[in-house]
Amino acid sequence: MPGAPRLTVAVISAGAVGTAVGEALARAGHAVTAAVARSDASRARAALRLPQARITDVVSAARDAELIILAVPDPELPDVVEQIVPHVGAGRIVVHVAGSRGRAVLDPIALTGALTIAAHPAMTFAGVPDDTDRLTGCPWGVTVGDELSRTVAELLISEIGGRAIPIPESRRPLYHAAMAHGSNHLGAVVADAVDLLARAISDGGDPSATHSPGAARDQAAALLGPLLEASLDNALKWGPRALTGPAARDDAGTVVKHLNVIDDELPRATPAYRALARRIAEMKGSTHLLRELDDRPTGAD
Repeated sequence: MPGAPRLTVAVISAGAVGTAVGEALARAGHAVTAAVARSDASRARAALRLPQARITDVVSAARDAELIILAVPDPELPDVVEQIVPHVGAGRIVVHVAGSRGRAVLDPIALTGALTIAAHPAMTFAGVPDDTDRLTGCPWGVTVGDELSRTVAELLISEIGGRAIPIPESRRPLYHAAMAHGSNHLGAVVADAVDLLARAISDGGDPSATHSPGAARDQAAALLGPLLEASLDNALKWGPRALTGPAARDDAGTVVKHLNVIDDELPRATPAYRALARRIAEMKGSTHLLRELDDRPTGAD
């Protein structure tokens, strides 16, 4: 945003999310002058990607910055808020990026006259430089208490290429549950699917199959990748209408066969397959499959 005032920024702390947000703000022209980095990994990350920031403690970082990014784990947020309250006030902006908490956790800071914003980037972070690039185009779940804070949040997020989506304070837990269910649980399902498919590919009974676990996993990921991308795209566009596969077709026989082979190979994945097959059957009205699952004891998988 050319011509906009530049802010001094403190990042508390330089984990995967905090570093990415701080680096994005630095690219937008703000001055990241301080960072809290308690672990060796965080200090190394900050040195590489926030080179202008001095490594300091929570109180010192908050005392000297105009924009304070709170990127600590969600359970630690109230304690950090308590630590910085005496060192903020009017003219300061305090943003936390915790998904599960709304703006109310920052109420003690708001009472000092500072602007307070809850802004959660809807993105997964691995602690690598690519994280910052992924913030371009990233939507943020934003909760604020007044119009000025809303305007400031939208400006800051737009500066780093993002888009602010308002989330009411009372719905913040549901927002975060949906995000975790869609992202974290999807990741677990995909990891299991790759594992199962790699086992099928590396089966020693087929002389043409590879016996290298690493190669089998790469081949499994290559096979699944296009299918997963298409499935995700269709689900985002069309919802339950886009669901396909044996559970959607009410093919109880195939689902039962799947449960049996998964239970033989990776039994810890069986309950997830069963639960998700049931959910698809409910969405699609697959009555035969629902009856089969109801009649089949859980321990039979």
